[in-house]
Amino acid sequence: MRWKTTHNILKGTEEYFDENWMNYNTIQTPPNPKWDYSRTLQIEDVDIWEVIYEQGGAVGIYAAWCPYAEFYMVRVGWVAEAAGHGIETYYGPGAQKEVFKRAEELGIPLSINKLWVDEEDVWLYKKPESGPKNLFLP
Repeated sequence: MRWKTTHNILKGTEEYFDENWMNYNTIQTPPNPKWDYSRTLQIEDVDIWEVIYEQGGAVGIYAAWCPYAEFYMVRVGWVAEAAGHGIETYYGPGAQKEVFKRAEELGIPLSINKLWVDEEDVWLYKKPESGPKNLFLP
């Protein structure tokens, strides 16, 4: 696992690393408090990102780590003004599927892994129900 700060990603610099991690016999990770979804997360709200994929030319896929949320940044090149380049974000329920779809369009190989989801966060991964809803169920 690798992490970068927003600055590291946007300026193309080194990874996030805490030298104190070397003092442990187990893998250490940066803190990752959960986002409360009280408002839409923005890039500037994220301090640390998990690196999902990177390649040269400023291409990468990153997942919000601190705070931890269903929020992804897809970087498709250096020049934001050129068609198909710049930064894209995906947030909330269904974001993960959209990122996989976008990665396929960009020819980025992503592996599929099993994911443990806490009961209170399952709503982020379920398909939205369609059709009328009865709000007055007993």
